Amino acid sequence: MINFFRKIRQQLLDENRFKKYLIYAIGEIVLVVLGILIALQINNWNQNRLNAIHETKILKHLKKELARNNELNQALVINRLDKKIESLKSAKKFCENNMIIQDTLAFLNTVSYGGVFSGGHTFGERNSYDELINTGNIQLINNDSIKNSIANYYGYLKAVKERAKVHSSHFSNYTSELRPFNTENPNYISKFDQVEMLESFNSPEFRKLVDLELSYTYKVRDYIKNVRTQGNQTIKLIDKKLNNEL
Repeated sequence: MINFFRKIRQQLLDENRFKKYLIYAIGEIVLVVLGILIALQINNWNQNRLNAIHETKILKHLKKELARNNELNQALVINRLDKKIESLKSAKKFCENNMIIQDTLAFLNTVSYGGVFSGGHTFGERNSYDELINTGNIQLINNDSIKNSIANYYGYLKAVKERAKVHSSHFSNYTSELRPFNTENPNYISKFDQVEMLESFNSPEFRKLVDLELSYTYKVRDYIKNVRTQGNQTIKLIDKKLNNEL
């Protein structure tokens, strides 16, 4: 094809038909430019198609992570929240001399349950999001509402994780120092440890610890509600995008 155009140009020059040669040369340049523009357009279209495919994969991964976080918080916190609060209230009632213990072992195990997730809580994973940030692929999400919702969710996740650590009283550490916890026999407490635990629980220091842990528990409960709300809102936006509604 190149040789064909070259022969035409040479023929026009040989015949001293410069005007026609000039018009032909300009036309040839226009054709080349058009060819380049078409090639660029095809390349852009193909790149946009690949980006859209990659974006869909990213959103699906994020959606799975958000759903897993909801399940994690449900299993580790929400399902145990009421029992934990009741355990701490029982301990508080005992400290205030408003309780007559009928079963010492049952009571001590009840109080010990107040230490679940007392050392802080992660509120969820952020592996998929961190990978997007580190690779720069977060820019492949071309909807600002979704991108902002995702950033707000994971930003809040990080913030409440740090707050939970600050507010944690490490209640479980206190009870673990009074009795060894055996996962194969979690309800066992020796007679000696039972006596020591009752003595330790009947003190102003322990009452303050119980109040701190209750405050921490209420904060975690509120954090979980907000995490779930933001997560569900983000999942809805992702679903709309995947269903081509955005």
